[in-house]
Amino acid sequence: MGTIYESRRGTLYNERITFYGNAIAWMVHFLFCILFWRLDVTSLFLSNGLSVIYYTISFYFVHKRWYGIFFTGLFIEVVYNAMISTFILGWGVNMHYFILMMAYGVFFMPSVTKTQRILATLLAMVIYSILFIFVSDGQVTISASFEQALGLFCILSTVMMIAGLSFIFESAVVEVTDELELSNERLQILASTDGLTGLLNRKIGQEQVAEAVDRAVREHIPYAIALGDIDRFKSFNETYGHDCGDRVLQQVASILSDSDGITVRWGGEEFLLFLTDPSGNFYESIERIRRTIEVTSFIYEGERLHVTMTFGLAIRHDFDTVAEIVKEADDALREGKRNGKNQVRYT
Repeated sequence: MGTIYESRRGTLYNERITFYGNAIAWMVHFLFCILFWRLDVTSLFLSNGLSVIYYTISFYFVHKRWYGIFFTGLFIEVVYNAMISTFILGWGVNMHYFILMMAYGVFFMPSVTKTQRILATLLAMVIYSILFIFVSDGQVTISASFEQALGLFCILSTVMMIAGLSFIFESAVVEVTDELELSNERLQILASTDGLTGLLNRKIGQEQVAEAVDRAVREHIPYAIALGDIDRFKSFNETYGHDCGDRVLQQVASILSDSDGITVRWGGEEFLLFLTDPSGNFYESIERIRRTIEVTSFIYEGERLHVTMTFGLAIRHDFDTVAEIVKEADDALREGKRNGKNQVRYT
């Protein structure tokens, strides 16, 4: 699951960070082009012009999902422009902050291996250190006020990009986490329910009934388990086919699920009902369900079908194991089957 998570997170992140990175970087370098053209710094004008062209082309890389090419080009472009701008304009313009941004941002790139991240960070640190040691004044003189304004712009741009990287990464993680939680919920539903009827399957149903028994005993509430079996179910399959049998199971399950209790597909055409009732009128409750099924018509391919069920009922006031209660209900069910079907039997 971790691999799927990383892949999905990486896909979301790469798509979003490329758009964000291209839009912001394109805009920043476009502004730098205008700035250095006005300052008549030809080398930086050309350098930033090439960057604008690169960030325009990189949208094609994203379309092709060539994320490795995009991020490699991004790293080279950012570090190169930061270096050359610092050499030409001096340390005070704060172009070197973009190197720190790149060293930070490389850890948010899922398509980059751990080794590549470490190497890229070390390279950025080495380049930054060299600039810090050897560069002070630039080759081009600009006014102090303009240098201060440019330095502030570089700092704010770096902060904006770092914040954008963090926000996009977080949103991708949150979205993928939500998707995983939803998938887990669906898997839990699939693991706990019967695929045909939507009722609890036998394994989960038995666990829930056991918990319900403990709860009823603690609260001193009478409880009961009823096993119901569709009468002559095989005849539906033999006469109309298994699709008809499935339809009968689904419609019977729909009626049973309206009861106030736990409904389980116990196996085949057999269902289990767990009920609690302070008055202890379980026979009347199951009999009402039996009559509802008896009078309900099931339409299959234009033909009206009638279904009946036989129920075995076991009632308890004190604790007993689910297995023992089910055995008693099953004995009553078989007795009802032997004595004419379409009835409720209890011991």
